[in-house]
Amino acid sequence: MVKRLRLNDLPDELILKIFSMLPNFKESVATHLISEQHENPYNLVSDVTLEYDNEESFVTFMSFYYGSLLSDDDQILERLHLKLNRNYSASDINFWVQVAVNSSVRKLRINLYGGTLVLPSCLSTCTTLKSLILREVTINHVPRGFCLPSLKSLHLFSVEFSQKASNARLLQNYYGINDEVRFCLPSLRSLHLLSAVHCTSGLLTHLLQSCPVLEYLVVSQTERELSPVFSVIPPESRLSSIKSLHLLSVELSNDKAIATLLKTCAGSLEYLVLNRTCYNYSERVSLSSLKSLHLLSPSSNNIACNSLTRLLQSCPVLEYLVVSQTERDYMPMFRVIPPESCLSSIKSLHLSSVKFHGDEYVATLLKRCAALEHLVISRTRYDNVKLYDINVPTLKSLTINNSREKRTDDDEKENHGFLINAPALQTLNIKDTVSNFLMLEFTPEVTKANIQVTCDQSDKFIGYLTSVQHLSLCSPTFETPYRRGSVFSYLEHLELCTCSAGWVNLLASILNESPRLQSLKLMSNHSAQYNDPMSFWDEPVVVPECLLTHLEIFEWRQYENTVQHRKVAACILANATCLKMATFSTRSRNKDHRMVMKLKKLKRISKTCQLVFE
Repeated sequence: MVKRLRLNDLPDELILKIFSMLPNFKESVATHLISEQHENPYNLVSDVTLEYDNEESFVTFMSFYYGSLLSDDDQILERLHLKLNRNYSASDINFWVQVAVNSSVRKLRINLYGGTLVLPSCLSTCTTLKSLILREVTINHVPRGFCLPSLKSLHLFSVEFSQKASNARLLQNYYGINDEVRFCLPSLRSLHLLSAVHCTSGLLTHLLQSCPVLEYLVVSQTERELSPVFSVIPPESRLSSIKSLHLLSVELSNDKAIATLLKTCAGSLEYLVLNRTCYNYSERVSLSSLKSLHLLSPSSNNIACNSLTRLLQSCPVLEYLVVSQTERDYMPMFRVIPPESCLSSIKSLHLSSVKFHGDEYVATLLKRCAALEHLVISRTRYDNVKLYDINVPTLKSLTINNSREKRTDDDEKENHGFLINAPALQTLNIKDTVSNFLMLEFTPEVTKANIQVTCDQSDKFIGYLTSVQHLSLCSPTFETPYRRGSVFSYLEHLELCTCSAGWVNLLASILNESPRLQSLKLMSNHSAQYNDPMSFWDEPVVVPECLLTHLEIFEWRQYENTVQHRKVAACILANATCLKMATFSTRSRNKDHRMVMKLKKLKRISKTCQLVFE
């Protein structure tokens, strides 16, 4: 049997001569690899970026190329990224892509910074390519019968399709003029078309025609694209597999376009995002599978009064609803609160800077969400609600982020904030440094709470969290933010911010009222600006029960070597009999040796306690 001759069996001089006949010959790289081929096995990188004017990236690529030719094993290139903002020839690009195809490339990304790309015909035979990303390229030509047989994800970012060449050819195929020009993507499941210039409706329709199993579609337009991208709605048969549809600043030809478009993918659509896209929903279409709906900055000023209600009426199994407005949307989103039949399936609701006709509209909306379990409210200076009345018996999770600017004098004259009545609540996250009214009714099920509030009435709030097990608390006010005598019988993990003047009083109170506390973390999330006189730590007359029986972990972030901090640390280390680990870290990059020595000298009652300094 005749043994097949391998390239690396040839004399070194002959191998170098063969390499010199290949495009983009790099003699120094080839010579180095040839000289070492008998001594060191090849360890070629599988992720290569070839960047213009970057000699190192070029050497890396050519090393992979020459090494793959010399290697006994098949070398697989996982990803090739071409970043070429110089006018490289089509033959150069074809060569690099051909090398990648020969090496079973999985992911290919090409960025020409506005340069012209002729799609390499070798891609049509590549059965390993799963992801293709084209960014800032101009496509003037599509090879006849161009096909990406195994491609699953296609991203077109700022891709310009020449109306004279590529677009015309694609449209010829769409209208059946030339069957040989078919653009075939039989395995494509994800298509991102973002900021594509001259991407007409015909081109998009043709792309969608070429993707029989497409599931994920993202379309985004820019101000440069004046014509509607969906002036012609693709036939229903071409969108019937789409499960997720994102429309970002998409221009639609008329009020019926959005309903017509959704109708074509109604049977399979589960996830819909309309971002800065007008959705005058003029007719009812049954979106029988839709579970998640995002309406983000939807230009509510131009939306018909009942469009939102009609849209929600079309979603019988909708579970997740996100609504967001901006300062440009001066009209309320919920001009009419949809009936309960439209909201009965919603389990998760996100409201971000949403405007209402009045506070009572918020209460009505929430009351009609009969199955609501998760509620997120983000407030900014652009919304107009004063008091959120959250009365939801089924609610399990509540997140509030109130980041509006400082209150005006008029705001101070009336209550604004949150009234919460959620008896089934389990998780509570609140960041609110603006409201002057916070009231929480009895919540026996809350086990985890993350609270950052500044409110004169916070004693009506935190004191009701008596069942909490995990508590993260930041209260910049001087007073203890709950009624004296409240007992946190189930509290096991406490994180306390030391940004207020009275934080030591708060710490002492919680330690006394949390007999099962196992983990304590002190940190400074904000710069301490003490407007009130600073409180000083007083050694407790009676040692808190948690120190004697349960506390195992003590962590102090942003520890400062002050008398106050040392007194607190000394008290805990001297009385925490079960303590296993105490960790201290400082803001300073260089550890303060004196600080470490002083902490090490503090008495530790627990013989198993390990001190850690970071």
